[in-house]
Amino acid sequence: ESRRALWLLALAGTAVAAVAARLLGRAEWPGGATLNIAEPVNHAVNWMTAHLYSGVPVIGGTADWAAHFTTWMLDPLRDGLRALPWWSVLLIVAALAWLIGTWRTALTATLAMAAIGVLGVWDSSLDTLSQVLAAVAVTLVLGIATGIAAARSDRVDRVLRPVLDVFQTMPQFVYLIPVVALFGVGRAPAVVAAVVYALPAVVRITAQGLRQVDPAALESARSLGATGRQQLWQVQLPLARRSLLLAVNQGVVLVLAVVIIGGLVGAGALGYDVAFGLAQGDLATGLVAGAAIVCLGLMLDRVTQPTGRRTKKGA
Repeated sequence: ESRRALWLLALAGTAVAAVAARLLGRAEWPGGATLNIAEPVNHAVNWMTAHLYSGVPVIGGTADWAAHFTTWMLDPLRDGLRALPWWSVLLIVAALAWLIGTWRTALTATLAMAAIGVLGVWDSSLDTLSQVLAAVAVTLVLGIATGIAAARSDRVDRVLRPVLDVFQTMPQFVYLIPVVALFGVGRAPAVVAAVVYALPAVVRITAQGLRQVDPAALESARSLGATGRQQLWQVQLPLARRSLLLAVNQGVVLVLAVVIIGGLVGAGALGYDVAFGLAQGDLATGLVAGAAIVCLGLMLDRVTQPTGRRTKKGA
């Protein structure tokens, strides 16, 4: 009763204050109580563009990194996928899905990939797939390593928590602005934006999975003389397998979402087709590309998300 009375009192006080503010002409937020962050943000972006884009001694600039990443990773991956016969791609997808799931999982993934060929956007889809695979590889390396550090150190976890909160609440398009300023336009900036967007989820899931490992298993390993590294590789990571697979799955889904938006900054492939269809009112092009994206996402989800039966069996 006391809590209800407190809520009613707060509601009545809020209503009285709102009416009084309206009558006194004070309903709007006072102009003197605002903080303009646009100017310092623009100064920061201009400084990064001027000092980090190119000409950095020894390590080169972000533009050089983007060019090397495109030449050494994105181009070979895309060309390698396109060089494969279509039927071998379907066989690889089926084998991976069956290895991690069931025959139903393999059938769904294979049919989804085959539908992309039927839609007539096979090459563009493989281009998008190469960007997703490259971004997922970078995301998993950084995310799992950071998640391990957060799980093994409370101090690291406390420092990372507000940073991850900020990155997880920012809209996807926001990441494209600083990335384009630092890396220019092309496929590499889209991959970088996808990595930044997907990284917090991978870090959190990895850290949580490692923290939830049975303490009795760790205590048994310590009693047998296992070092910290042995506990990590031989106890924690194997027992956290389900969480790690979930981190991979979420990383793939989030990366795919941003790589598609990357079509707005020169990533090309399916993202460009969607953007072109929206800009030109070309429903056919946008619809076909959107359907291909759905099929690609379904295939990647099936390949990276094991079924409950297989997970329990391997746990």
